[in-house]
Amino acid sequence: MKIYSIKPQFQKFLNPVKNAFIKLKISPTTINVLALVISIIGGLIIYYSSFNLKLLWAIPFIAFIRTALNALDGMVARETRAKNQKFGEVLNEFIDRLSDTVLFLGVAFASYVNTVLGLSALVCILLVSYIGIVGKAAGGTRQYVGLMGKADRMFWLSVGCVAVILFSNTEIINWMLWFILFFSLVTIFMRFFAIKRELYKKR
Repeated sequence: MKIYSIKPQFQKFLNPVKNAFIKLKISPTTINVLALVISIIGGLIIYYSSFNLKLLWAIPFIAFIRTALNALDGMVARETRAKNQKFGEVLNEFIDRLSDTVLFLGVAFASYVNTVLGLSALVCILLVSYIGIVGKAAGGTRQYVGLMGKADRMFWLSVGCVAVILFSNTEIINWMLWFILFFSLVTIFMRFFAIKRELYKKR
């Protein structure tokens, strides 16, 4: 099951947090920056896990917090009808890409990871997000189809990190990266053809 399909239930679960953020007047931009900080911490944890694999226990929590913050920024923006919402959307996408980059750079440069594989997976991850955005820029909608969206990446990264600890096998992270890379490529093609169908219908 694609993780994005449970987004409505996840947002409902986050409603109390959203209300608290609004009450505290925490802006969507602040939430985006918090997500970036969390991602930097996650990248550093994975990089330094070379010295102590037990650090990887923190990654599922990091991934959950980042995913929650990414959902909350949009929820708060819609609820408060934030000013400069269009620019806020640009800022959101830009900080999201920074967050992906710093997190997966930490993975790619961990001593037990194949660096070329890690960087290749990162390129594909960024292309997944790019192709999702470019459809909207061309006059369509933001595309979320595919098997390796943001929440999916966070889920599988968490699974890979926990599996490394449970099985005492760091090679699992490389297998996880191959998995993410392959399904990112599949997602790129799925989004490409979804955009093509949508835009041709509008002609």
